[in-house]
Amino acid sequence: MKKLLTGLIVALNFAAFSQLPYTWTAGVNPGWVGAGALQWQAGCNYVTTNCAGNYSNNMNTTYTSPTIDASCSNASTVSITFMAFGNAEFSFDFMFLEYSLNNGTTWINPYGVGTGWTGNFGVAPGTTIPPFTAPTSPNFRFRFNFQSDVSVNSTGYKLTDFDIACNVVLPVEMVSFAAKRVGSENKLEWSTLSEKDNDYFDVEWSVNPEAELWTSISRVYSLGNSEVRQNYQINHSDPTNGKKNYYRITQVDTDGTRRTYENLVVVDNTMKDSPLKEIINLMGQAVDENTPGFVIYVYEDGTKLSKYQ
Repeated sequence: MKKLLTGLIVALNFAAFSQLPYTWTAGVNPGWVGAGALQWQAGCNYVTTNCAGNYSNNMNTTYTSPTIDASCSNASTVSITFMAFGNAEFSFDFMFLEYSLNNGTTWINPYGVGTGWTGNFGVAPGTTIPPFTAPTSPNFRFRFNFQSDVSVNSTGYKLTDFDIACNVVLPVEMVSFAAKRVGSENKLEWSTLSEKDNDYFDVEWSVNPEAELWTSISRVYSLGNSEVRQNYQINHSDPTNGKKNYYRITQVDTDGTRRTYENLVVVDNTMKDSPLKEIINLMGQAVDENTPGFVIYVYEDGTKLSKYQ
């Protein structure tokens, strides 16, 4: 799960300025705003070197962010994503991203110059660039560097939705949760790939989950901190026959923090595994499965299931 640290919308206009670096103007917290047009359209809203057309040749322009505190109290890394669209001269003009963990003293290029979105092909509108992961830092800075050669140009790029998210690791990584009927009971099984500071699992049951009517049926204690697969199971010995039985799991940390997993599992206890012998009404008369009202399904193993249909 990722905690959004900051969501930024950036529109970069490749202005024909000679100075390096060109710093984005402060305005929107934490200070990233468009340096020019905000729409990918014709005329003066065209995100290029100037309102008249394409970016200039022989450019080397940098757009640099202010310092961002990308610290996370519960994560050691952050993920960076953004969207891009536009184009540059194939294999000769390039846009690339760099980041710094020390306020701009040294810079790191996570993608590489001249690869992928950085200039070897055009980017369709709304393309999400593959995310990259970096260590957390209170002195994070980013800069987009655009470079063009002495001939041939194109539209340039527009960049939007620049997001920085803390890579929060949950105490328990659940990988499976399943349930099935075994005889007169319902068997529940689940597995984890990692656990840290997990106290127990609270297994809850309902026949009416829409009304949020849940009953705790079992507390299963953790097998301990681990980085390997751990398997758990219980049997629900008293499900409601003739109805669908729903189950969910709430995980509880050693500090009492509770997390209820969204995925539910269901066992259909309206059906029987034993062959059906006959269907009768309340007077003991044989009827068929299309008979309305209360009927009784009688199975070969002697069990009976009352049903209103």
